[in-house]
Amino acid sequence: QAYEKQSLALRTIFLKYVGNQPVEPVALTPEIAIKVQQHVARMDASYATTFSPEEIAHPTRLTELLTSEKPVIVEPRALDDIRWRITIVGYDYLGVLSIICGLMYLYDLDILESQVFTYEANGASSGDQGLKKIVDAFIVRSVKGETIDPALWKNYADDLKELITKIKTGRRREAQGDLVKRVGAKFLEAPTGGMPLYPVEIEIDNEEDDKYTLLRISAPDTAGFLYEFSNALALSHINIVRMLVQSVGNRASDILYVTNEKGEKIISAAKQRELRAAAVLIKHFTHLLPQSPNPESAMLHFREFLLQLFERPNWVDEFASIERPEVLNALAKLLGVSDFLWDDFLRMQYSNLFPIVSNVDTLEKAYNRKELEKEAQKAVAKAANWRDGLNAFKDREMFRIDMRHILGYTAEFGTFSEELTDLVEVILSEAFNRCKQELVKHHGQPKLEKGQPAEAVLLALGKCGGRELGFASDIELMLVYAGQGKTGGFKSIATSSFYEELIQSLTQAIQARQEGVFHIDLQLRPYGKAGSQAVLLDSFKKYYAPEGPAWPYERQALVKLRPIAGNDKLGGQLSTLRDEYVYNGTLFDVTSMRAMREKQVRHLVAAGTFNAKFSPGALVDIEYLVQGLQINFGFKDSSLRLTNIREAMAAMHQAGYLSTEDYDRLRKAHTFMRWLIDSLRVVRGNAKDVNIPPYESDEFAYLARRLQYGSDVQRLKQDLTRYPQEVLEINQKLLQA
Repeated sequence: QAYEKQSLALRTIFLKYVGNQPVEPVALTPEIAIKVQQHVARMDASYATTFSPEEIAHPTRLTELLTSEKPVIVEPRALDDIRWRITIVGYDYLGVLSIICGLMYLYDLDILESQVFTYEANGASSGDQGLKKIVDAFIVRSVKGETIDPALWKNYADDLKELITKIKTGRRREAQGDLVKRVGAKFLEAPTGGMPLYPVEIEIDNEEDDKYTLLRISAPDTAGFLYEFSNALALSHINIVRMLVQSVGNRASDILYVTNEKGEKIISAAKQRELRAAAVLIKHFTHLLPQSPNPESAMLHFREFLLQLFERPNWVDEFASIERPEVLNALAKLLGVSDFLWDDFLRMQYSNLFPIVSNVDTLEKAYNRKELEKEAQKAVAKAANWRDGLNAFKDREMFRIDMRHILGYTAEFGTFSEELTDLVEVILSEAFNRCKQELVKHHGQPKLEKGQPAEAVLLALGKCGGRELGFASDIELMLVYAGQGKTGGFKSIATSSFYEELIQSLTQAIQARQEGVFHIDLQLRPYGKAGSQAVLLDSFKKYYAPEGPAWPYERQALVKLRPIAGNDKLGGQLSTLRDEYVYNGTLFDVTSMRAMREKQVRHLVAAGTFNAKFSPGALVDIEYLVQGLQINFGFKDSSLRLTNIREAMAAMHQAGYLSTEDYDRLRKAHTFMRWLIDSLRVVRGNAKDVNIPPYESDEFAYLARRLQYGSDVQRLKQDLTRYPQEVLEINQKLLQA
């Protein structure tokens, strides 16, 4: 049989390596002889033909030393100056082989040959003693060709024990995640990190052995291959019972004996296809993990992705598109960026998302406003309920824009903001028009007291008004209608009631995926929560006029006011009023602004933390500085009356209000803070928590990778100090109380 032939070949190699260095002699006393006999009886018959009695007696003695406190034993023995023979015995848990191989990769060990066996369980014993046991023999050398320091083996054994203990105590996912994290970091250091994905040939054989399914693997012998492949099987809940590893030239030629989670052969043709597909995909995916901001999350999420894939009736046809390197690369980045995005991914209809994921080439194209309007109308027309159709379209397109952002197709933050804002405006405009049509059908057209149409306009403020939306930005709106009156239908109501119902219907029609994601905020209206949700034009004028009751910060917020839906003429009138009320020659109230900033810092910034939005020198200080300068100089210079902060900075630099040095520093600080906030929100899935994680945490390291700092966390720390300092310096210099 093929197995016996390879066993004989490996036996010859083992004897060649250790022929002049016999295994430590073990006196075969009657007691030991009985243990050896029991040991061999629980192994496959080929075990006795592979190893000599002396070689069998030694691991037999080691297996007797295993306890709950000592679940694994590592015994190294130098064969010569370069090569070592490593015997590992321990309790068998699903995924333990991938842990062993992964640690060998981390410790720069090249596996030349290996024989991996598994004890059958002893039903007569309880607890750990009744578990299966592994008896693994490896011949290894340093991948660098150097002499291995014997002290390395204690560190290796300690690491292995720690990870196996986690598996033993039900924390297998944590153990796999810890190893994935370390292997990902190791991949980053390796010169082969960018090497291509090589094909893996897998032959599945159920004829050779009565108890196990054989996997015959042939693939290029690349660094970390055994870890990648054994990890793929572990994540697929496939247990490796025996393994023979041999490298011939630059190819790995391995035989793995496997079972499913229940210890059964893998007979079903469908399950065999899943096994082959999952093993190849996860192996390739593992290879791409260095390109993921969070390798641990990416790997664990990918397994869930495959489970969804295999539930689809036509998954075999879709497999070819997923296994393309560019698709796997996109998934590695996407799935490792954000637990929130992954939950969102799972929540959405797979049939809608699969074309986005599998056809990453289409992500290179950005949709313009007219294309989005056309697609939104088609989505609504096809849906039984227009609200469901519009929300499904919104979610799908937001996910697409997020993916373009994550994959680097929106290299400039402004591009990402423009795409998000275009989508938001299309969604809001469609919802505004349809909600109004429903109310008109029920109540008739809203009219003024003299019978003319009472028009309305939907205004954007804040980030939406400035076309500066980022991930999880609030959408701040205000609805203003022209005047009092009543509707002209049979069920007539006051015009004020009509528009109050309209804004409520609009906000209810848009479903936020999670708190802070497409969340509509109406609090910037006159009198905030105490005021009417729909604002009468005369009330707007009285509130924001220079002599009106609006607080300085409320009038300052009008800098961002921009019409996005409704009546164009009324929108133009509101834009004119904005300029009259904001740019009227009254200087920016610096004292009031600084008092408010002190209050924000006191209430919104926890001691000892840096909040990317509210801490001194963070985003809000940049925004208030630019708006303050616009208010001060916009009265005489209308070119500064812009809602977009980047355009306003450029206009002030062009007009000479900002020096080249200050403009460059302010623009870079603003870019940094926007990317920083976006990178925090994309992970946490909400707009509230923008505190920087502790510098020594894994979360901070992942943040650095998302921000394209790679492993240079020190440079990120420096920028977190430098940019706020520069913002405060410019602020103090240009805004005098």
